[in-house]
Amino acid sequence: MPLRTRLAATALFLLATPLGAHAASFTVVDDKAAEEIAETTRLYIDGKLAAQFRLDDVHTHKEIRVDAPDRPGQTAHDYALCGQISYVAADGARQTRQVSGGGTLPAPDGMRFIAVGAADFTLFFLVDPADRMASRPKPGPSPFCEAPIS
Repeated sequence: MPLRTRLAATALFLLATPLGAHAASFTVVDDKAAEEIAETTRLYIDGKLAAQFRLDDVHTHKEIRVDAPDRPGQTAHDYALCGQISYVAADGARQTRQVSGGGTLPAPDGMRFIAVGAADFTLFFLVDPADRMASRPKPGPSPFCEAPIS
């Protein structure tokens, strides 16, 4: 094949291939719980920062569309929730905890996930209330989230 033909074919391929193609697009919702004072959470998909949530008394709800990176031949994506949450405990004391949790989203395209803090804000994961199998949380803190350095 002559060089001119190869260059033309390569140019056509590059023009037809979308840059930054996404394998899945889904929504993540985070709502401030009644006992929360403030929350700052970062959502990582496949190790890359995908979204940030900052909640307080003024900003009590955030909904973000996430575009997962294209990984040919794979529909599953790993996620991690990292950050910090401050809240009022049952005894009235103010507490601050590190947000650290994660798991796998087997096929998230088109799904709607809710960011959840459970067990006195010690567990953090994503859940789709319409499909409990849409997310597979891993127990314990995410190894992806670094411990704070003081």
